[in-house]
Amino acid sequence: MQNLPAQQDQLTGLARKPQATRTKLAALWSPNRQGRPRGEWGRTGHSLVDITGKRFGDWTVLAIRPERKRRGRRVVAVLWLCRCDCGTERIVWGTNLRLGRSASCGCRVAKRNTKHGHARKGKVTSAYKCWVRMLQRCFNPNGTHYPNYGARGIKPCERWLKFENFYADMGDPPPGLSIDRINVNGDYEPGNCRWATPAEQARNRRPFKPRRRRTSLAELQAYAAALARAASAPGSARTAP
Repeated sequence: MQNLPAQQDQLTGLARKPQATRTKLAALWSPNRQGRPRGEWGRTGHSLVDITGKRFGDWTVLAIRPERKRRGRRVVAVLWLCRCDCGTERIVWGTNLRLGRSASCGCRVAKRNTKHGHARKGKVTSAYKCWVRMLQRCFNPNGTHYPNYGARGIKPCERWLKFENFYADMGDPPPGLSIDRINVNGDYEPGNCRWATPAEQARNRRPFKPRRRRTSLAELQAYAAALARAASAPGSARTAP
């Protein structure tokens, strides 16, 4: 807190000063836009609020720094040495601490955005790619392999809708292996999946259904000619006139 009697004595003497000087000096003791006394911003000649040892978010204030940063024409910002809960030490502006603009060194954002660590930018693991492809085959109607999976009713079990559970059950795929369903008509679930080689997967397929061959134009013409000959043969049934 500032010395209020001293302020009153100084303000009392403003009546003997010019109007511009009175306005300028009175602003020094008026609250700022955030409702805080001007002394908290580190103005020259004002008392400084010591926040050593206090916590702001994950920051713990260790000590004040001797250097200052100027904000505007007269406001001088105070710098504080702070330590984050993760152990990082950094110099932070006092105004950023009080206004909540700085609550950590950035580790809070990393913790919030990182759930399992397998889908970081540029570092996507093979297990995560396998899980995403499994979901695409089962749930994406525009996918290339959807007719052979999702359209047939094949889907992952409810537990495997979360990658953490899928990874806990299957782990990392060994080199050269990919996920394979033991029962080709069953779902993706812990008791029906394994890591298999391409040769093993090729042997574990549904029975192949040959496609029906289309009749060629020549065959159709030959068939029409045979019908015509049969109709014109002696003894064939004639239509009534």
